[in-house]
Amino acid sequence: MLRYECKKIFSRSKNRIAVLVMAAVLAVTSILTINRVEYVDENGQSATGITAAAKLRAAKNEWAGYLTEEVLQKALTENNRINQSEQAQSEDIGEQNKAYAKKQGFADIVDVISSAFSGYRDYDYFAANHVPVEDAGAVYERRIDVLKDWLDSGEETYTQGEKDFLIHQYETLDTPFYYEYADGWEALLQNISTVLLILALIIGFLIAGIFSDEFQTRADAIFFSSKLGRGRAILSKIAAGLLTATVFYFVFTLLYTCIVLAVLGADGAGCPIQLDMWRSSYNMTYFQAYLFIVIGGYIAVLLSSVLAMLVSALSHSTTVAVMVPFILLCAFPFLSRIITLPGLCSLFPDQLLQIYVDLRESSLFDLAGRVVTAPMVMIPVYTVISLLLLPVLYHAYKRTEAR
Repeated sequence: MLRYECKKIFSRSKNRIAVLVMAAVLAVTSILTINRVEYVDENGQSATGITAAAKLRAAKNEWAGYLTEEVLQKALTENNRINQSEQAQSEDIGEQNKAYAKKQGFADIVDVISSAFSGYRDYDYFAANHVPVEDAGAVYERRIDVLKDWLDSGEETYTQGEKDFLIHQYETLDTPFYYEYADGWEALLQNISTVLLILALIIGFLIAGIFSDEFQTRADAIFFSSKLGRGRAILSKIAAGLLTATVFYFVFTLLYTCIVLAVLGADGAGCPIQLDMWRSSYNMTYFQAYLFIVIGGYIAVLLSSVLAMLVSALSHSTTVAVMVPFILLCAFPFLSRIITLPGLCSLFPDQLLQIYVDLRESSLFDLAGRVVTAPMVMIPVYTVISLLLLPVLYHAYKRTEAR
């Protein structure tokens, strides 16, 4: 019976078209993500693609290892030397690109130094150019000190507990950072939220008709008069919806991940995300951040799918059910611009698909003296809500009157 319900979902031509649309979206977003990684050759020419990624990987991995004081000083010294060259000081963009080509292997290390010697909210790309070489090793201490200075400035509205939480997260981050080429993971994380949003909307479209289609095809009388129509058959519909949502979500998410990392490389999975998100309070690696984002996206898909099926069962309308994921995941962000309650808005379901943003700028909540980030609240809460809605869905459809 479960197999039959699954076959019904994909037997509809509109659902097959939706799968093709998702495949096209996957291809386009994969190309856009891959093109985020650029390599500049000795002639100052930029290139993207698998060859460019391989060359950039080789250049950056020459500096692979822990960013100790010696490595930071070496990178800063080399950066200063290149900056003094005629190419770097030329007004010709092509010549400047040639100079950049010589330091792209350690440009991320210089960026770490610039981040450390910039204000908390005022990043200065050229800050490293004014840092004495002997001070380069102080980046980790600077990261904590800059945070403390900002928290004491009065420019923020954190509670004392939230301030202590941020400082603790900064102080417990493992240092020195391990550095290697990680551009594949950086590009993947930057675009994955868009992929997950489109995926969630298409999944909602696929399962919106699971319950309402019985009424659209006038088969409801037969369905409910059958021996298992008000029991096992309903459970099979629910299971088919959940199975379709789960398999579709993870298949396309893994396809996107594999395509991007196959081209750009999976190196750097164990590097701290602070190499790209300097102010992040999450002490995670790129791979851990990826899993966190994917889990949050799945909970968003689970919630929107269950609600779509519930509306489908109650309204007997596929069109109305299709609107649920869109309202839940797309309309709420616009609502957050109207409601002047940032704390509440950061807990809207759409934020489950924006965990990448929260990794960069944490939304904090002080719950009875315990400080947690928004995703740590949303993931368990919306998981429980989704599970609690399942028996509601079952009983709502079970009590439906056949026409």
